[in-house]
Amino acid sequence: MPKWLREFGLDRASAVLTWGLVASTSLYFLLLQLQPWHWRVLLAGFLYLAFLALFLALSHSEIQGSRHYRAAGMSGLYALVVALYFTVPFGFTGVLMAVWCALLPYFLPLRLALCLSPLLSLPLWLVYRDYWQQEDSLLNALLFWALNLFAMITMNNALQERRAREAADELNRRLQATRTLLNEASRQSERTRIARNIHDLLGHHLTALSLHLQVAARRSEGEVRDTIERCHAIAGLLLSDVREAVSELREHSGLDLHQALVALTRNIPRLQVDLKVTANPTDLAVAETILACVQESLTNSLRHSGATLFSIELMETNGGLDLRLGDNGACTPPVQPGNGLRGLRERVAALDGHIAFRASPAGFETRVQLPGDQA
Repeated sequence: MPKWLREFGLDRASAVLTWGLVASTSLYFLLLQLQPWHWRVLLAGFLYLAFLALFLALSHSEIQGSRHYRAAGMSGLYALVVALYFTVPFGFTGVLMAVWCALLPYFLPLRLALCLSPLLSLPLWLVYRDYWQQEDSLLNALLFWALNLFAMITMNNALQERRAREAADELNRRLQATRTLLNEASRQSERTRIARNIHDLLGHHLTALSLHLQVAARRSEGEVRDTIERCHAIAGLLLSDVREAVSELREHSGLDLHQALVALTRNIPRLQVDLKVTANPTDLAVAETILACVQESLTNSLRHSGATLFSIELMETNGGLDLRLGDNGACTPPVQPGNGLRGLRERVAALDGHIAFRASPAGFETRVQLPGDQA
C-alpha cells in the first residue's frame, strides 16, 4: 500500500471515492438537462464541494476540536445533504447520507444512532415524494435506510476493534516500561548492596590490617621493619582503591529512566514523540511517578486532543527534577481534571512535589516539579 494512502486512511479514501462518483454522476445528468450556468448546477457543485471539505475536516485525526465544534460540523454536513435533496432530482444522492452515518459512531453510542436512523432517512422520502413527485421515493428511502444501518454498524465495529488494538498496544508499552524500570531498580539495589558489602567487609578488614601493620612496624627493626612498612603502604593503596570503587558504585546507582521512557513511547500511532532526558532520579518512587505522569499524558493526547506531536523533557533544576509534557492538540480552557489527572496530583503531592496543567488552543501542557531531596 502506498504511504500516502496509508496515512490518508482507506476508510476516508473510500468515502472520497464514493463522493466523487455521486457528485460526478449527478452533475453529468444535470448538465444533460440544464445549461452549465444554471443556478441549480452551480448550487449543486457548491454543495458537493462544501460536503467534501467539511467531511475531510471532521474525519481528520479521529475528528479533532471541541465537542461544540464537532456537533456543529456534523449538523452542517447533514444540512448539506438535505439541501442536495432539494437541488438534485436523483435519489442516489442518498448515498452521501450513508457517508455521514459512518461518522456517527465517533459521536454517539451505536444503540442511540440506530434508534435515530429512521428519522435521519425521513427527509429523503419526504423531499423526493413531495418536492420531486417521485413514486419510488419510499422504496429508495427504505433501501438507503438499510445502507445507513450497514455503514453505522460497520464503522462502529471497525472503531471498536481499533480502540481495542490501541488499548492492547498501550498496555504492552506500559508493561515494557514498567519492566524496564523494575530491572533498573533491581540493578540499582544490587549495586548498592555490593557497595555496602565492600565497604562493610573488605574496607573494615583492610583498615584493621593497616592498623596492625602500623603497630608491627613500630615494634620491628631493620629489614623486617622495611618489609612491614611496604606492606602497610600497599594496604593503604588497597583501602584507597576500595573507597574509590564504593564511591563510583554509589555515584552510578541512579535509575536509567530514559530507557523506560523509550519503551513507553515506542511505536505510538498517529503521534510523534520528542524525548529529552538530562536527569535521572535515584529514588524508585520518583521514577514511578514520572513514568505515571508520562503515561497519563500520552493517553489523554491520543484519546481526547487529536494531537500529532508530543514532547517530553526531564531536567534537573535547582537540585530538583523538572518534568515538562506538552502536545499540539486542540484544547479549550479551563481544565477540568478527571480521575487520571487527580490521581497524578495525589502521586506528586505524596512526594512533596507540585503539578500544574495548562490548556490553550495551541495544546495541553503538564509541568511536574519534584524537590531535590527526592531526586
